[in-house]
Amino acid sequence: MNIPSFAHPVLSCADAKQYESKLMTDDAAEWAAMQKAGAGISRCIMRDYQELRPLPDHMRILALVGKGHNGGDALLACGELLAHFPRARVDLILTASPDDLKPLCARALKGLEGRVKRHRFEVESVEQGHDLLDSISEGRGFHICLDGLLGMDFRPPLRSPLDVLIQAVNDYDAIDLRAAVDLPSGAGDEASELKFEADFSYATGIAKKPLFEGIANCGRVRYLDLGFYNHPEAEALDGAEYVLTPRILKPLNKLRPASVDKRKFGHLFIVGGSAYMPGALLMSVQAAVRSGVGLVTAFAPESVAAALSAQVPEAMWVPWPETSNGTLNPRAIPLLMDRISMASAVLVGPGLGHDRNTELLAQDMATKVELPVVFDADGLRSRVVEIAQKRKSSYGKIVVTPHMGEFMRIAKITEPDYDPETLLSFSRIYNVITLLKGANTRICDGETILYNTTGGPVLSRGGSGDLLSGLIAGMIAQNNSDEMTAVARGAMLHGLAAQRLARARGQIMVNTTQLLDYLPDVLRSLDVNSRTRGLGLS
Repeated sequence: MNIPSFAHPVLSCADAKQYESKLMTDDAAEWAAMQKAGAGISRCIMRDYQELRPLPDHMRILALVGKGHNGGDALLACGELLAHFPRARVDLILTASPDDLKPLCARALKGLEGRVKRHRFEVESVEQGHDLLDSISEGRGFHICLDGLLGMDFRPPLRSPLDVLIQAVNDYDAIDLRAAVDLPSGAGDEASELKFEADFSYATGIAKKPLFEGIANCGRVRYLDLGFYNHPEAEALDGAEYVLTPRILKPLNKLRPASVDKRKFGHLFIVGGSAYMPGALLMSVQAAVRSGVGLVTAFAPESVAAALSAQVPEAMWVPWPETSNGTLNPRAIPLLMDRISMASAVLVGPGLGHDRNTELLAQDMATKVELPVVFDADGLRSRVVEIAQKRKSSYGKIVVTPHMGEFMRIAKITEPDYDPETLLSFSRIYNVITLLKGANTRICDGETILYNTTGGPVLSRGGSGDLLSGLIAGMIAQNNSDEMTAVARGAMLHGLAAQRLARARGQIMVNTTQLLDYLPDVLRSLDVNSRTRGLGLS
């Protein structure tokens, strides 16, 4: 199959091992990959830690080192961190003697001689493990704990002393950031019930399927592109799941032609808001204006349209008659349809309110608008996806943007379900593109799932979804012939801006709309041309 230039396959551990065996034909190739992985992991840690606070010069690092390549990656990452922070202290807990390490892991350890302290974990209980960790850190805990114990070859059960070590570290609360190399120890195609509880998992070279099971089973995922998919062997890979890379933003990272005008970049219509919930519409319009779309027209409740227009004068505002509930009156749909020839995409739902009138309005939009239509928030109705089934093939796609609770309702399932086949089946049956929001956002057209791993807990606040829908719809308006790519591009941009916000101001004491101020920096600083450094971590 043709692998998208902006996404890389997600493989099972077994398939990843088989594929790597075709690339790593000698020790030199394996060592080069390990060096790239170590450097990438260290860069990730230095960026991700900033969501807590600036990295201290006297950083305390704990590395859990197994005898295989994951242990070697962890050791090389420690070496890179020491190069940036020479006053840092690195303590290693080895689960095997140096003589039992695999050759490349032993080589990585030798490179740290004289710069780290080594410890053997030979305790028999979690309590003794905590005492050892207190002793190693002199009671001060650790800024970073790096898990390089087990790799993708792991098969349950988790044996002693590894089970005691992992449980002791999981329960030890004096660790700021817990990072796993490739996969958390205990995870794999067959997982142990006990796993290293990672805040971040740094997928080195290949993103493995266990990273995407559940909502955040392995913490936040960072995919490190090591160039594995530049190889001709990649053409033989098959599958439906892919992880996005920042190269999807490449078309936005170029100079625009001198001769174009605003109409070249599309015209987005946004229908939403209510008398008691105007803010959601306002945020979607603000994000859409920032998306690069040429024109934005917002259809807002007549009681708030003037006030909203004063806050975003770049958009055109059309007052819409209201019902007695302060929601948009569905009888006024000619206001939109009389102008629809000017639009290239439509967004329906932000702040719309949830009553029978808005339900009828959403249904009308799905039935009458031939353009791509994004349904978000209160626009997400079961009847809308049923109508999508019957849309003509010449019509633009309907895009739905649920979180899991909303997905359960429109998909008519009774419990959270992250099985890829469930999402593929839903999107295929209803003929929609689904953006399923979560720790790893899934974008699906019924044939392919694209995972967007950017973003983070800073987005767990009201209004984040409104900004996302505005960005996505703005991207579609600019490129309404490839809605799937446009949706993924908006999601990636949103997530990378969120990461920049969190690193600058933390995850907690921020305003949702501050994210908008970090959008320009994403495009202006991201190296989307590099095949080995485009880590999606800007």
